[in-house]
Amino acid sequence: MFRFETKEAFVPSAAHYNHILWLGKTECGKQAMIRPGKTKRRVFFCAVCMPICVVVASLTVLFVLFTHTPGNYRPVQASGSEEVSTYLTHELATGFHNGIDACEPFEIIVRQDKLNQLIVDGTSLGWSWPITLHSITFHAPVIQITPTDLTLMGKVDLGIPIIVTLVGRPRLTDKGFLELNLEKVKAGAVNITGLARNIGGSIMAAEVANLAQDQWLKDLSDAFIHNAPYDPVFPVPPYEVYIRLTRVESYDQRMILRFEPAGKMK
Repeated sequence: MFRFETKEAFVPSAAHYNHILWLGKTECGKQAMIRPGKTKRRVFFCAVCMPICVVVASLTVLFVLFTHTPGNYRPVQASGSEEVSTYLTHELATGFHNGIDACEPFEIIVRQDKLNQLIVDGTSLGWSWPITLHSITFHAPVIQITPTDLTLMGKVDLGIPIIVTLVGRPRLTDKGFLELNLEKVKAGAVNITGLARNIGGSIMAAEVANLAQDQWLKDLSDAFIHNAPYDPVFPVPPYEVYIRLTRVESYDQRMILRFEPAGKMK
């Protein structure tokens, strides 16, 4: 048989109530003493630590953006050959020679892959990479030709390598003037068109000032800085003649340039 026992119910006394009230006051007092310290730390964090975190995060994002390598940047490796490029001697030079010698309009086909190899090798053009100009070092250039754009990409060393991209849409106006239409300049993924115009303009102006007799270089400088149209007449010193660019046709990875005689050099 089960046996149940009943216990006397607990009835708190006045002493118990006083003890509970004392604990409550003590805890509140502790909270009152802690809260000012927590508030001060929070204010300090908001005033000092958060701005530092924002600056660090911003610099990190800028670093990532500036050092970004575009997916279409594929530099060509130098061949290492000391021989003169056959593309220069058998295609470009031959095309110019035959056209100028005939004193008739002629066309030059520029092929992206062969042009890039010619530029990167440099030997046939009388230079070597990298090129340093006004403390700015440039190397590993790549030219990309599309039906709408002409893009120049390359590495600029400013303590860290940065891929610089120039995108233009060259065209001839109804009056026969050439417009480069430089649309944007990017450093990594950051648009620096305005800054590039200022820096590039200063460098080109300094270089062109030493070549007062070459008006076409001054015109090219203005075209780069101000997108100013200019008469595309170029000297060909070996033949002592001028030629004028009269047509530009862009396709995928190639460009057709049409020239015509523009008089003899004085």
